[in-house]
Amino acid sequence: MNGDLELNEGFEPLEETSDNSSAGTDFMQMQSAKQSYTLTQEQAQTLPALIEQMIAPLMETMAKMIAHNTEALNQVARTQQVQADRMEALEKQIRLNTPVTPQQAKYLGEEIKNRARELLAKYDVEDAKAVRKLGSAIRKAVLTRYGIGSLAELPKCEYTVAMSQIQMWNEMLRVRDCVREARKADAGETKA
Repeated sequence: MNGDLELNEGFEPLEETSDNSSAGTDFMQMQSAKQSYTLTQEQAQTLPALIEQMIAPLMETMAKMIAHNTEALNQVARTQQVQADRMEALEKQIRLNTPVTPQQAKYLGEEIKNRARELLAKYDVEDAKAVRKLGSAIRKAVLTRYGIGSLAELPKCEYTVAMSQIQMWNEMLRVRDCVREARKADAGETKA
């Protein structure tokens, strides 16, 4: 009991009404009042305008907020695209500025000599000078394509492309000139 008293100390007890029927009628009147709300013609016409008037500023604010958010997202997307483009350009620069290894440059040189020998062998020419001259022409074609001064400066990412270029090199005019010079040199040696 003490616990009950302590809990109820700050509260006033409810008054008991002797007329329970009046409380019931009040409740019934409230229920009927809730059900009897009807709008007049004038109220029905002005209600949408009132609702629109109340909601319009809210909708404008939301529209502005969405527009600002959209613009901010577009700006972030543009910034990210610029960064992606810069990263791609940087990666490309790094790839192009990384030269072949010394071993790869050596393989390129050997492939040039082999290709020169192969092309001259079709004409039965084995002259070392002709091989060097034709090899120089092949080397010059590769260097010119990449705008470099030596095979060691070739970008590492272009190694396989340069090898393919060497293997497919076939300038018949150059080959013919080298063959002629080699045959003239052979003819001059045999006469002497």
